[in-house]
Amino acid sequence: MCGIAGLAANFLERSERQALISSMRMAISHRGPDSGKDFSDENISLGMQRLAIIDLPGGEQPMFIEDDSIAIVYNGEIYNAASIRKELIKQGIPFYTRSDTEVILRLYQQNTEKVEQHLHGMWAFCIYDKPKRRIILSRDRFGIKPLFIAQVEQGLAFSSELDSLLQLCHLPHFFPLFSLNKSAAHAMLSWSYIPEDATIFSGIRRLPPATRYTVNLDGWTAYQSVYWELQPSHDSAYVRTLSEACELIEPLLQKSIQGHLTSDVPFATMLSGGIDSSLVNAYITDSGIHPTAYSTGSLISHFDETEHAKQTAKLLDLPHQIVIIDDESICKTLAEALLAHDEPFGDSSSIAAWILCKKISENYKVALGGDGGDEIFAGYAKHRIIPVRDALATFPYVRKVLKKVLNAFPRRIDRTSRWSELLRKTHRIARGLEEDDALTYVYLTQIASLEVTAPLLRDTSSASFFEAKALERFHQAKGEQLYRTLFCDLSNMLPNDMLTKMDRASMACSLEVRVPFLDHSLVEAGLGLPASFTLGKRGKEVLRALHAKWFGTELASRPKQGWGVPVEQWLRTWLAPCCDELFTEKRIERLGLLSTKTLGGGRWRTWVQHNPQILWNAVVLSLWGEAKLGKGPDEVRSLLRVEDSKPFRVWKKQ
Repeated sequence: MCGIAGLAANFLERSERQALISSMRMAISHRGPDSGKDFSDENISLGMQRLAIIDLPGGEQPMFIEDDSIAIVYNGEIYNAASIRKELIKQGIPFYTRSDTEVILRLYQQNTEKVEQHLHGMWAFCIYDKPKRRIILSRDRFGIKPLFIAQVEQGLAFSSELDSLLQLCHLPHFFPLFSLNKSAAHAMLSWSYIPEDATIFSGIRRLPPATRYTVNLDGWTAYQSVYWELQPSHDSAYVRTLSEACELIEPLLQKSIQGHLTSDVPFATMLSGGIDSSLVNAYITDSGIHPTAYSTGSLISHFDETEHAKQTAKLLDLPHQIVIIDDESICKTLAEALLAHDEPFGDSSSIAAWILCKKISENYKVALGGDGGDEIFAGYAKHRIIPVRDALATFPYVRKVLKKVLNAFPRRIDRTSRWSELLRKTHRIARGLEEDDALTYVYLTQIASLEVTAPLLRDTSSASFFEAKALERFHQAKGEQLYRTLFCDLSNMLPNDMLTKMDRASMACSLEVRVPFLDHSLVEAGLGLPASFTLGKRGKEVLRALHAKWFGTELASRPKQGWGVPVEQWLRTWLAPCCDELFTEKRIERLGLLSTKTLGGGRWRTWVQHNPQILWNAVVLSLWGEAKLGKGPDEVRSLLRVEDSKPFRVWKKQ
């Protein structure tokens, strides 16, 4: 796992590019603290920071073929690299390392246009082909690894993080790209993350998942192509029983997990006590390996899954550590957890993710997690609303009355209350009772509608842009509503929320997190299953059945709990002084995105009562502005009154 960066520009001297690429690389040094290296020639400068995991002495980058005519910088892991290497050696292709980087490079030599089709894994890479005078950028099928692009006339820059590209903002050619994207800021308030391929900067974008981007240095023409499309497996169409569904999914999951164990350094696992991470841990032990499992715990029972995690670890005979997340640990780490993100990111579970990753990174470079299971096998509450909505489709009057009744419930109570989650789901069901399928999907994915968040913004002229994009994506998907919902989750929410959260949290701590559920063969098989074996009555029916084989029906039947922190409680208590300082007229005007009329003069407090998550998103947006556009990270630490960190409280398995 690494961080990569590159810069090609006709308007810069080679020496200028070399200095800039060093700055770009150092801005992402946390992604790979083991080594860093630059390369420059007359066309391009490449930089790479390495977290050494495979072939520790031989995997240095940038890597070149024998005559130095083709180079690569690469971030990720290819889990079938050994089998590809074996096949290429049979064809007479020489190898000088055991690294998966060289596998990609040799594949490109053999078949320049079909490299990605051979790969199982996660990646973001750049191949520089000097004889053909072209640059190729590629991102993995699900967007597990990030890649940002800034392109100007006769110039291109890319990197694993926006902070790296910010090293170019003083250059006249690149400066216009860094204007703030107002529609992205509005979307972040409504979704808690920036959707699609946009970023907080108007002229910089993410390379979409499953996409290759080619730039020809002669003429600076560029074209983008999709090398893989999400399609359900044909094998799934023949599944008739839950047992057959298990027989299809289990070997694919086992094979994926086995591949994800490839490492020359020790690894740990994440264990929430939920179905997905428990299955990952179970199948690892099936291989005779018993890694240390890490879990988070909370003093608020509503957020705490430690008993389930302890029970699972005991059944699997895993060494187990629990990191307690309480107000003390949050107060001392919140600034660093937020600063790990290179753009505004309001998903508050990222704080728990950062704390967990920080603890794991004290002893390990690699951890396996359970992300992706909910998006493939319909594990969210919004998925279970779909059959309710369909059942009411022929009774519009009943649906209308039910929606009014549900909306009559109180909007908010203290989120630490055991009733809070029930109320949240009640209002989510009400929002899901829309007549239009696409609108239903959009409403179910938002924290609040654009109409609700609009008063927070100074300018709402482009507010509906991303809502229109979400509607367009839903209409492009084919099939029943559940499949279309899963398709949209996998292609937008997963890369831009769930995977972004874990990538930034883990890589800020120099930890590689692997996600075995996101093997494309497994995803294709899961998406092709009938709804009765994915959604069923409780969600993730096929995974629950596999889980029951290991742990019994009681653990497999428990409802999804989620990974949360009490944001509302913080805003009412120890974060209130921060908000008073943050939402002064001077600070709001300096950022230029939020409304002084709505938030200034203590008026932010009304949002704690009505929608604390939206207010939290506004806090995160403002803190990001202070860190990147204001006085810098130290100002954020000062606002949050962060003290020197103390060791996390850990319960070790006795």
